[in-house]
Amino acid sequence: MKILAKHEDYQVTLHQSDLSTDGPIVLTFGGQPTDLKSEGFGTEFLLKHGYDTIYVAQKIGTQYQGLADERLKEIVSDCCRNRDVFCYGSSLGGYAATYFGGILDAQIIAAAPMFPSWPPLNRRRFADLRIRHHDLKDGPKSSKAPIIIYDKHIHDDSKLVREMILPAYPNARLVELEYTGHAVLIPMERAGLLKNFILQIIEHDRVTALDLPTEECHLWTLYRGRSLLKEDPVEARRLLERSLSIRPNRPAFEVLLAFFLRNDLLSEANSLLGKGFGPDGAPFKINSGIERLIALKGLNVSTHAQ
Repeated sequence: MKILAKHEDYQVTLHQSDLSTDGPIVLTFGGQPTDLKSEGFGTEFLLKHGYDTIYVAQKIGTQYQGLADERLKEIVSDCCRNRDVFCYGSSLGGYAATYFGGILDAQIIAAAPMFPSWPPLNRRRFADLRIRHHDLKDGPKSSKAPIIIYDKHIHDDSKLVREMILPAYPNARLVELEYTGHAVLIPMERAGLLKNFILQIIEHDRVTALDLPTEECHLWTLYRGRSLLKEDPVEARRLLERSLSIRPNRPAFEVLLAFFLRNDLLSEANSLLGKGFGPDGAPFKINSGIERLIALKGLNVSTHAQ
């Protein structure tokens, strides 16, 4: 491990694999809640498969705005010279991979790329962040068509792909999935498809068709079930219960509980309250809106440990 650059807003760290030659090198980028660490998203996976990798970290809350594209190019130029370069990230890391991939002429692999402070998203929480990066369409661009993986039903993810990335890269290779949510790589990983998908891109520039075993994923059954609540409530209930049986999770618990309460299925709601515990055994916190609905229906929230 070698720290290539350390700054109050970012850190760039090189990891060299024992198996590596002068083949491809992969830059990976941390997501929104990560901080100034020497390793993170993708580091272990890439080293295990014999690739040198550079981890680019951002100070929490800066969204990479403290790191200019020319500065990153300067930091990594020696490591990347005469090598195929890949930029890989998810969510905020996916945005960073797309942004910095332009100046590095890299093959971009971005999963659900997200820039929370991007003005068209109108997210008040991030409105005060000073944006120093140029618009994607106005800056340097990679000669290689980016590979963008996202759930086309997630509004903000689709908006960013449509209005930020495609104007810059109309030739982008889009992998449009359904009901995988913003954390789109998790269903791929749990289906046993992520490893091969990424390695095929790095080794053969091949985007593998994905046929997710959706009924085996707690996220797919959650998002698909939630989408069917009005159209097919019976199937929605089955999928939400399936999600909870695969992996207890608060989103499916809350959606199913609200469904029971609004349809006066009070014995089912009461039973679910007694089962509202995560994989670690801790009870799910119930949001205030559902608490009010529980009280309105005459149930006692104390049946669910807070």
